[in-house]
Amino acid sequence: MKMLAGFMPTIAASRQAALERRRFLDEVVNLDQRVRYLGAMIGLPLGPAQLDEPLTADQLADAMPSPHDPRSARALELAWEGWTLRDVLAHGVIDYHPVVAGTAADVADHMQRWFEAGACDGFSIAVDGYHDGFDAFVDQVVPILQERGLFHDDYEGPTLRENLGAHEQYGLDPRLTQPARS
Repeated sequence: MKMLAGFMPTIAASRQAALERRRFLDEVVNLDQRVRYLGAMIGLPLGPAQLDEPLTADQLADAMPSPHDPRSARALELAWEGWTLRDVLAHGVIDYHPVVAGTAADVADHMQRWFEAGACDGFSIAVDGYHDGFDAFVDQVVPILQERGLFHDDYEGPTLRENLGAHEQYGLDPRLTQPARS
C-alpha cells in the first residue's frame, strides 16, 4: 500500500516573502475565527485585537498545548519564538496539512526528509492559491528533487497520455456517441 502525505507549499525567494504570501491568503478567510481557534488550541482566550502582536509573557506562561490537537505544540512553539498571531497563523498551524512556507529548497528539504524517513511514498500537494503557485513548484522545486535523485526525469514521451501508457483516441469514445439501448 502506498502512503501519500499531503502538504501545502508556499514558495517564494525567501522565507519572509513566503510568509507574506501566506498572510495575504489568510486575509481572504475569517481571521477572527482563526485567531479564536488558535486560542482554543493553546488554551487562551484570543481575539482579533491582538492579531499583530505576539503573546505577552503572562499569556505564554498560561498557554498549554491541547492534548487533543497535535498541531497545538507547533503553534505554541512559534508563539514562544515571538511571532505575532498573524504570523503564527501564516505558518499554517491550524491547517490540516502541513504548510511549508519558504524557498524552493525549503520545500524540497521537507519532501526529502519525509520521504527518506519512510513517512510517505509520495505527496499530495495543495499549492497555494496564487496564479504562479503551481509554476513555482514545477519550475523551482521539481528540478531540485531531480538533482537529488528523488524525482525521475526519464519520461516515455512529451505528453501525459504517453507517460501513462494510454492509447491514443481521437474524438469521443463510441460508447458515449451511440444511442442508449432500451
